[in-house]
Amino acid sequence: MSLMFAAALAGALFAGEAPDMHVDARGLNMARPGEALILAGRIRVASRDWCALHRAVLTPDSLGDPRVCEREMRRRAYVALPRPQRGDFVRAGGQTALNRP
Repeated sequence: MSLMFAAALAGALFAGEAPDMHVDARGLNMARPGEALILAGRIRVASRDWCALHRAVLTPDSLGDPRVCEREMRRRAYVALPRPQRGDFVRAGGQTALNRP
């Protein structure tokens, strides 16, 4: 899969308040379990890092709990995957890995 995708923040964020979260998926084949797990790990790290800087913008009512922001950013990253790769990602166990606490 040769693409760079960004979690869409439209609707929840005002333009200019926080940058999109970017996760590099270039060279990963979502149909391969090992590579789906690599992407899940990258999304988890990117979500944690993004929320450490911008949590107040996305989840102002949950500032004391970073998990709320991180969970939402992981969900948005998953939804941002193109539909065919999203299906492969799920079948290869990526979504399960992504949703682990």
